[in-house]
Amino acid sequence: MNKNDLAILMIIRSWLVAVCLIFSGLVQANEFSRCVTDMSGRQVCLKTSHPNIISLSPGSTELLFAAGAGGQMIAVDEHSDYPSVVEQLPSIGGFPVINVEAIVGMKPDLVVVWVGGDSPKVVKQLESLGVNTFHLNAVDFSGIEQAILSLGKILGTEKQAEQSVSTFRARLSSLEKTFSQLEPVTVFYEVWRSPLMTVGDGILINDVISLCGGNNVYGDQDQKIPKIGIESLIIRNPQAIIGSAPQGDTPETRREMKRFWGQWENLQAVRTGQLFSVPSDLISRTSPRILDGAEILCRQLQEVRSRQPAAVNNKKAN
Repeated sequence: MNKNDLAILMIIRSWLVAVCLIFSGLVQANEFSRCVTDMSGRQVCLKTSHPNIISLSPGSTELLFAAGAGGQMIAVDEHSDYPSVVEQLPSIGGFPVINVEAIVGMKPDLVVVWVGGDSPKVVKQLESLGVNTFHLNAVDFSGIEQAILSLGKILGTEKQAEQSVSTFRARLSSLEKTFSQLEPVTVFYEVWRSPLMTVGDGILINDVISLCGGNNVYGDQDQKIPKIGIESLIIRNPQAIIGSAPQGDTPETRREMKRFWGQWENLQAVRTGQLFSVPSDLISRTSPRILDGAEILCRQLQEVRSRQPAAVNNKKAN
């Protein structure tokens, strides 16, 4: 074999090796699969390590960012506004009017939906069209942690998700140690005025009240959002009334609370002026920022305690 033949063989060999490597890479890419059980017990799989994601609710959006997947999002619902960078993303409408056609046209690898929050009809329609969905259903503090970890697992951002959960648990533990064993303050949480609605058991706001050492006067109700009568509230006679407003607790919101609740001066919360508001987004979204809302509510209940006899500020003996 002469030198020319040897050179040709070497070139062919190099070419074959390159082809094999390229083919192997393509096969590996095509074989990529990551499967996780979502919060509805469904197995959801991704076929790409760099998925394009759409979120259908503000809570889902915040959980995706907490899980470290914010950079993979290509669109959000029109109510998502945190973190502020999401305002630069395309909108696919908002509950209850979601643009299904726009979602399908974007060809997302995953659409994150909120069970019980997003329209079941829209979710069913998306799934019938072959859109890959991931269900979230966080209803308490542990559910927030589970949602972040499961998103991190399906999206390959486990490290960031675990770090977020660790931070969340530390903050939650600190609030619990500081406030949960203080003398209870009876609380009425206002959800709606006409008809008058509040929170019962099995909803995160009730857990926040307990975390702060409060006692929800309707925490014995099985309904998550029960309608109540003013006569019933007068009988339960809470020490504090707390509502929510976009701007939170300001002189304006306190005046508005006083204007409305001043009709019932026989309520001790009204007589003593213990009327407060919490920023709506911080108390209504099931995401790590719920602890920002909890800190505000805890301080408000501490203000109520500070206006009570000195003994009220002592921790319970047990």
